[in-house]
Amino acid sequence: MTKSILAASFVAVLTLAACKKENKTAEPALGSDSIMSSPTDSTNQSTSDSLASNKTESNSEIIKTTLSDKDGKKLDVTFNNTKNTATLVFNGETIELEGQKPASGIWYKNDHYELRGKGNENELHKDGKLIFKSKK
Repeated sequence: MTKSILAASFVAVLTLAACKKENKTAEPALGSDSIMSSPTDSTNQSTSDSLASNKTESNSEIIKTTLSDKDGKKLDVTFNNTKNTATLVFNGETIELEGQKPASGIWYKNDHYELRGKGNENELHKDGKLIFKSKK
């Protein structure tokens, strides 16, 4: 009986200790797969698997990146984690998108545009038509 009580107490202590360590660092919200690492300057590469070629600013709430497609077209993206928005610049047009709740990866949209992605695969759609796909 004493061994059972000691064993149960030991398991409870380990469980509580593990729970306390789990939530010590909060990740910025950009979707289920966070895009942020802990940047120190604008030349750091993000450790995220949500976008390729990430360049981050010193403020982890703002993330800037440039995506390229197979034809060399560029898509400049600025994520604002505080506002849960993404601002895109594509073919000279500035597009504001609001964050959605993806199962995984990223998902931002407005009435006409939708940006989805996971890992190195990111797509921009306009009115349901694919207009940009990042190269792998």
